[in-house]
Amino acid sequence: MTALPPRHAFGPSAQDEADLREHANFAATQAPVALAAATWFSRRGNLDAQQQAEFAAWLAADAQHAQAYARLKDTHRVARRIPAQVAARWEVPRAAPAPAPRRPLLRSLRSLRALPYAAAAMLLLSVGAGGYQWWQQQAVFSQSYATMRGQRLAVALPDGSKVQLDTATQLHVTLYRQRREVRLAHGEALFQVQAKQGQPFDVLSDPLKVTVVGTQFSVRNTLEHDGKLRVAVQHGHVRVAGAGQDQVDLRAGQGVSSDAGGRLSDVASLAPDSVAPWRTGRVTFDNVPLGAALAEFERYGDTGFVVRDPAVAQLRIGGSFSLTQLDRFAAALPQLLPVQIVRSGGANEIRMAAKMPAQAPAMRRPEK
Repeated sequence: MTALPPRHAFGPSAQDEADLREHANFAATQAPVALAAATWFSRRGNLDAQQQAEFAAWLAADAQHAQAYARLKDTHRVARRIPAQVAARWEVPRAAPAPAPRRPLLRSLRSLRALPYAAAAMLLLSVGAGGYQWWQQQAVFSQSYATMRGQRLAVALPDGSKVQLDTATQLHVTLYRQRREVRLAHGEALFQVQAKQGQPFDVLSDPLKVTVVGTQFSVRNTLEHDGKLRVAVQHGHVRVAGAGQDQVDLRAGQGVSSDAGGRLSDVASLAPDSVAPWRTGRVTFDNVPLGAALAEFERYGDTGFVVRDPAVAQLRIGGSFSLTQLDRFAAALPQLLPVQIVRSGGANEIRMAAKMPAQAPAMRRPEK
């Protein structure tokens, strides 16, 4: 009497069915293009002529197909460079030989358990879009923050860092497994960075890149107002990179500015209270044109002041002023500069002060 073949030769065993369910659940979480790329990559050494033609047609059908496949190849090259002592800790023991031939799909699923880290990391950890390297680059936190004109906002990030946004500021925070990144579109923000080994903190703003491990500093992007970007360090150490190879290291009490092209200025020394004075509701001017000072006040709200005379706009002013007591600034102006404030056309115009008429010579009494 002829013995019956093992049950799984006629249909899937319980383990086979579990494998299929596991694969189906995994495949459901992957992008179709990425999953197809991984399937082709895993079969790359076992394609006959017809399958080679099908693979070529798949690559040519859509540019995304070729891109997904290229990412898998790149990741495979990276994984193969993992030191042997590291790979050994991830290697999965090989399974015992199966008692009978298995279907190709089930055999492929089973073989994944026996792959060393170099292949398993690529195919299993993140087979959908580029392997282990792609997985490491996926954000674990992503959030945008913005303030309106006159508003300020304090934000606590999941990594322990803190950010304070000044008026009319917009930024986006993205935290990855091995790095942290902030993109400052415009405005100003003060960063208090929580040091984390192996996780640098970068602030990107137009042409500038500010890299820090742990410190407190501010980055300001007011290109639309005055054509400048500024970085000021209160504590710690940051590196500011501009255009090309232009970069400087800043310590506490130092700052640097940049134009829209990323050309960095000389490093400047800063007064202790000049880093983000808006935190305490003040603005500080150091020998700046009056027109620029008024523009800074306007970032926080309407001032009601206008300057029509270019000569008045170029007058230099310095000092620290309250953002909430503009009347005191107005009262101090005639004491600081040769100007007067005249109500004109519904606004307060700042004009040059009228010159005092020359004093007539005292009349001498006729001699007796």
